[in-house]
Amino acid sequence: MAVALGAFVIAGPGFTQEVECHDNNEYFVASKTHSGDAGAQFAITALNGKPKPGKCAFDAKKADFVIGKPGDPLWFSAQARNLLILSRSTGPQGDLVVYDLKARKSVLDVPSDDFAVEAGKLVFWQRSTTTATKKNCPSFAENEKNGMGSVISVQKAFDIKTGSVQELGKNRCDATQ
Repeated sequence: MAVALGAFVIAGPGFTQEVECHDNNEYFVASKTHSGDAGAQFAITALNGKPKPGKCAFDAKKADFVIGKPGDPLWFSAQARNLLILSRSTGPQGDLVVYDLKARKSVLDVPSDDFAVEAGKLVFWQRSTTTATKKNCPSFAENEKNGMGSVISVQKAFDIKTGSVQELGKNRCDATQ
């Protein structure tokens, strides 16, 4: 049996793919997991004041457009206004991907595993290219001892209304695999 918070899911005996549906006042999003591959496809339909569909179904022909192809492991994370917030990952480290559904394009695609929608902003920790060392990473030695690597992450905020990204002035050291 499949369960999803904030969505309804169709799954049952003989099904190899799950369908989840999400919506807000602007867009209806039906996601379907790839058969035999990581990630999902997303059928996007603009509501334009119309009510959301009565049932949860993935129908690429009826949708306005589809996001996600086999080999691109995208997963639903959140929906805010005209933005679809996804993660891309097949392992512990992944990317944060934000699609502007109105413009039908990706507006943010960065290495980040930790993010949250807060007060009109998408706040995230982006892995940086700064080399982690014993000086700038308090857990560096412990991470190495545990067979892990270390990376410096920078806290940033993506303004949901304007699409601008701002650094918030905080750094941290994260363990990596």
